[in-house]
Amino acid sequence: MPPADLRVNSTLKIEFTPARASKAARQSLTAVVSHAFAPFTMSSVLRVSLRPSQSVGDVSAPSEAILKLYDRRCMANIRGMYDETKPHDASKELAYRQYLDDARKAKDAACDFDDPLFFEERDVSDGEFEGYIEHQCRQMFDAECSTYRHLLELQGQLIPRLHGTVEYIPPPMIANNGTEIVMDPIPGILVEYIPSITLRNLVQTWRTLDPPLSLDILCSVADSATAVIERISDYSVLNEDVRLDNMLVRQPLFTGNAASNNASMENLVPNPCVLIDLAQCRLRREDETDEDWRAVKWSQDEAGAIGFVLAGLINKHLGEGVWTYQRSMRYYRPLEESDEANTR
Repeated sequence: MPPADLRVNSTLKIEFTPARASKAARQSLTAVVSHAFAPFTMSSVLRVSLRPSQSVGDVSAPSEAILKLYDRRCMANIRGMYDETKPHDASKELAYRQYLDDARKAKDAACDFDDPLFFEERDVSDGEFEGYIEHQCRQMFDAECSTYRHLLELQGQLIPRLHGTVEYIPPPMIANNGTEIVMDPIPGILVEYIPSITLRNLVQTWRTLDPPLSLDILCSVADSATAVIERISDYSVLNEDVRLDNMLVRQPLFTGNAASNNASMENLVPNPCVLIDLAQCRLRREDETDEDWRAVKWSQDEAGAIGFVLAGLINKHLGEGVWTYQRSMRYYRPLEESDEANTR
């Protein structure tokens, strides 16, 4: 269950910095939660209405948006992997504050949270564990912001529009001894709210649409989904979290006043598929050779993470051969060419 302050009808006070403005344009906004996309796994994702939709100069906040907070309280995946799904509580928060205090006083008390063997070479305390999660949250926030800015040309088309960044301070926690724990600001982003369903859900419910739609339309949507991944790759982005659940399909699916009973390929909305959740992305490094980049992109196979899974799902729900996918050879390199490149 989400923390009490992140549930439906909760009111959050946030500090909003528009994406295309200086920090001087920072605004204080009230966000009212209309939907929580729970259960939260790696961040909290909320649909919010923003009141008032005030403006600073020629920059205004949207009236409705998706608020994504990189909140360690909600990092259920990491807590499940390393801490038996034990929830964040006041005792863990106090331990975290103690860890921060110790790390400030002695450098050797500070943990290297980037060490891949961090959990294997030590008995991790509650305070260190909270520090690790906070580090992960900050890394994901930085990665998602960087990727959105890098993909500015695709915003509002293949990815949501980034409205800006936010800071949110949760209500204080109360320790067992009655001590009030003032919480640190949580970073987040405000992105465009797009009425949609996930690509997975679209396929699973296709047979229940009334009136039914042509399978040709579904095939066109499927082609669009893999094309989104390939287009983002044009910008030298590696995405380690491509999933059907991160691919949205716009609703309604057709332009104008087209009713589903006369819907056709001609009035399918432009860019029907939109990729979300860019927190596991990274940009190509300046020192990364063409060969290294090809290798990592071939290994990750982002388009295949959509294409192969989608083809299997369509086969299961709609029948064999309705839509097929062949792996893109864009990053393929014959073994002999790879060997030659490695010996240069």
